[in-house]
Amino acid sequence: MNVMSHFRIGAAAALLAAALTPATASADATDDYPIPNRMLKTTCTAEQIMAAARDVEPVYYERYMIDYNNKPLDVQQAARDYIHDFYAKSPTDRRAWSEELATNIYADPLAFRWPNHAKLFFNNKGVAANTTDICNQYPPDDMSVWTW
Repeated sequence: MNVMSHFRIGAAAALLAAALTPATASADATDDYPIPNRMLKTTCTAEQIMAAARDVEPVYYERYMIDYNNKPLDVQQAARDYIHDFYAKSPTDRRAWSEELATNIYADPLAFRWPNHAKLFFNNKGVAANTTDICNQYPPDDMSVWTW
């Protein structure tokens, strides 16, 4: 066997070993996972973000509100309480919350009753960017955004 044959066999063995070795899972939070960094740092309230989404991301706002309105009243209230509690935290505490969500499914009390309860706020970097760019132009306590 020549040198190239040995090289090919060795390379094939290395690739096979890599394919058969289980990968180590990582669930650490990043700057944009599970919560976009802009949402961690914004000074806006949930209502300001929702108003901005209503105007610049109407499809996402409408989808969220349709889903919201299809939930029982206690789940709707829990979703409002959850997001208000999140935005009442400091950016450092929001980051810690994000890391907890990335590693502990039970950290989110609504995960099993309405998995998408924070989707408008947490799941899309583009929506986060578009809403946090203008959210401070809206009133901070306009609860009418929850009625659609």
